Amino acid sequence: MLNRAVIAMAGVHQLWTFDPVSGALMVLAGTTQEGLVDGPAVTSWWAQPSGLDELPDGRIVIADSETSAIRVLDPHTMRVSTLVGQGLFDFGHVDGPADTARLQHPLGVTALPDGRIAVSDTYNGAIRIVEAPATDGERVTTGGITALSGVIGLADQPSTSGTEGADGAAPGQAHVVTVATDLKEPSDAIVGPPIDGIGQLIVVESGTHRITWVPVAKAAERMIDHGAQRSERPVTEVGPGPLTVRVLFTPPPGHKLDDSLGPSTQVTISTTPTSMLTSGSGVDTALERTLELDPAYTEGVLHVSARAASCDADPSIEFPACHMHQQDWGSRSRSSRAARITSTSRCWPEPVTAAVIRLRYPRPPEPCSGASPCSVRRAPSSEALSWI
Repeated sequence: MLNRAVIAMAGVHQLWTFDPVSGALMVLAGTTQEGLVDGPAVTSWWAQPSGLDELPDGRIVIADSETSAIRVLDPHTMRVSTLVGQGLFDFGHVDGPADTARLQHPLGVTALPDGRIAVSDTYNGAIRIVEAPATDGERVTTGGITALSGVIGLADQPSTSGTEGADGAAPGQAHVVTVATDLKEPSDAIVGPPIDGIGQLIVVESGTHRITWVPVAKAAERMIDHGAQRSERPVTEVGPGPLTVRVLFTPPPGHKLDDSLGPSTQVTISTTPTSMLTSGSGVDTALERTLELDPAYTEGVLHVSARAASCDADPSIEFPACHMHQQDWGSRSRSSRAARITSTSRCWPEPVTAAVIRLRYPRPPEPCSGASPCSVRRAPSSEALSWI
């Protein structure tokens, strides 16, 4: 439908399109904010989208790696939905209904001829199969799983007409199974010719630099539960009243801030839920912002995204090279009487009233002590988040 190539822009958390006729590049989905937010494509959030493929009905399925999620973009409605995955902090190897299933940093997705989705579940070393619910209310049989009016059940078992399918999935919910394990970082796959009537995937095992054939057969399906996991970060007490966020940018050696086309910096601040931030949200070129958090919320996430443009500073360079630097922070937060914000380190004795975010180039981590702020080295680009 788009008649364009779709590009997964992992570094800026967006999907772009490329028109080979006109040569035009356009943003298809994503705001550059890192996270998992569905809805209209232009306001959706992504986290290192990687592999993608087109489903038989024209929808685009995407492996959103950092959220360990499988997501779908419908070009007819220009809306994004999530089939499997909960967010940046949730991962694991769990099969079953989508609301409890977990992946771990998938890099590739492959649309199968029968409508199912094969997932290269990279950090689990597995190939997983996602069975999406029917979208048109008609009976759809794909492989061993049957969907009828959004109710999913195993084909060799009677489907229920109540609130759950025979596999425990709620109406309209996707289902996940595993068909191969013990692979070395599978990162992508294509559909190969069947062997003895059994469908095949040709899988790239990046960890061993080889190509592997994986059968996609009902007999290979397994239900695995190695446990869902959630990464946690310590919580920082924030004192009552306004919170000041300040971004400090140090250009790399030999560069200067590029203000040739206007302000060289941009900071975007928001929260999940959005109403947790009562003042100070949105986009601005100023590097300092005063925020007001609603103490009524007991849990949420503060999102800060900072950009800065720099160019070669040597005036003798006829055509200076310019760069756009960007870093996102998503800090989990909880509230009691005062707002609490999660950082990646905790060494301060008292509630803080200001946060300093530094964008800089690699250097050794600073020591942490109770008398001074903590600077935390953040891989891979070594930006730091410190609280004062």
